[in-house]
Amino acid sequence: MNIKVVGMTSLIVLTLILSSCGAMAEDQNTINTPQPTTDQSFVLDDDIVTASAEVVAGKYANLSFMLGSPNVEIYVQVGDTVKSGQILASFPENSLPQTIVNAKADLILAQDALDDLFIVDIPRAQAMIALRTAEELYEDAVDYRESLNEEITYKEVTTKIENTPFGKVEVPKVKEYKGFATEEQKAKADEELALSKAVLDDARREIDRLDNLQNTPDVLAAQTRLAAIESLIDQSSLLAPFGGTIVQLYINSGELVSPGVPVILLADLSTLQVKTTDLNEVDVARIQIGDEAEVSFDALPNTKIAGKVSDISLKNSAGSGVYYDVYVVLDEIPNGLLWGMSAFVEIKVSR
Repeated sequence: MNIKVVGMTSLIVLTLILSSCGAMAEDQNTINTPQPTTDQSFVLDDDIVTASAEVVAGKYANLSFMLGSPNVEIYVQVGDTVKSGQILASFPENSLPQTIVNAKADLILAQDALDDLFIVDIPRAQAMIALRTAEELYEDAVDYRESLNEEITYKEVTTKIENTPFGKVEVPKVKEYKGFATEEQKAKADEELALSKAVLDDARREIDRLDNLQNTPDVLAAQTRLAAIESLIDQSSLLAPFGGTIVQLYINSGELVSPGVPVILLADLSTLQVKTTDLNEVDVARIQIGDEAEVSFDALPNTKIAGKVSDISLKNSAGSGVYYDVYVVLDEIPNGLLWGMSAFVEIKVSR
């Protein structure tokens, strides 16, 4: 009876051991056998770089006055479309800074001084007479100098006393003879020729000066002074540097204006583009200008716009983390896209 018990016990133990080995083998096969999956979210594409982004204007300006004033008049509202050179704001006449008031008075004097420089009727007539006289003297000097290269006629005048019914008188006698000029005569003629040529050149330059007053130093100086005064007066008005849309007004009409403090934000909304906000240093090294991109927007579902990388920042952006700004120009601006909206960029890298 003991032998049977032992036999049965051994059989049970063996059965348990075999069962355990089978289970371990099944578990091992389960671990080592790769299982297919339909979840594609973990599939990485080495040719695509992704980053969060925001919509920004490619062309914009924060406009401010260079001078301060206790009062300002604003002529535009948010959303207005303006043209280049249009007056957007200005100082009222009763609130003009003293520097501009003084400049307006100086402008009148500067304009009068410039106008006086162009009054040349009498000076030009005098210059023409001087020119004709100088030309005649120069021609005479040339003829005389050339005549000294050949034999010339000398005249010697002597006097002879003769008796007349009225008494003794001196009668001049002219004696002529041929001969060549001396070196001293030639040298003196050369000097006179050079002097007459210099006088002629001066007369011609004066005519040129009067005929081209706009290029003379006096006129250029007067014009520069006038432009400087006008530029100072222009500081009383705020002009649009380019055509665009009024995006924001920082102050209202009637408020105090400080020098250099922004008054109006102007932007060309046709230049809306996207700028990355979390593109790391590893990914930015793989991107280059011209790479194709696809952009989607949180506020515009089911909208994807193609674009291209237009600019890559040469320095990391401020803030925590090492991120670089990369700009993508859109092939088209979708309806409803606004400055500041969130976006997501997928860039197809070319290297």
